Amino acid sequence: MKTIELIKTLVEQELREIDGGIMDPGMVPFVPHQQPAQDTANDRGEPTETDELYKVALEARLATERLVAALKHPIYDEAFTDAFKAAAALRDALNALEKIGAQPKAEDRVVAPSKEEQPLGSGFGVKHMPMTYTGDNV
Repeated sequence: MKTIELIKTLVEQELREIDGGIMDPGMVPFVPHQQPAQDTANDRGEPTETDELYKVALEARLATERLVAALKHPIYDEAFTDAFKAAAALRDALNALEKIGAQPKAEDRVVAPSKEEQPLGSGFGVKHMPMTYTGDNV
């Protein structure tokens, strides 16, 4: 029982310490205070030719997706397949236009980024600490 009372007394003493003790937000150890990211979303300037082409390709992609949704009946299987392939080709076109220099708004990015821009999982491309101990080999 004495140890519980001693621990309780030490905790209360630490909490009541001058300048807030461990409860003072400025006294938290090893917590990096990171500045917020700079908002550059409004620094696009004038739309370029590539941006205009991106808008055209985006409209085509959205129209193709509507077509794919409309062709869901089984009698339209061949047309559905072709429309689906067209939607995939337009995805590649949108990513290619971004690679060239198009800067779409956040709400206009409707396709996944290309494979090179996607974050890699732990199975490929991520560097881990090399294995230093594998057990006794004796």
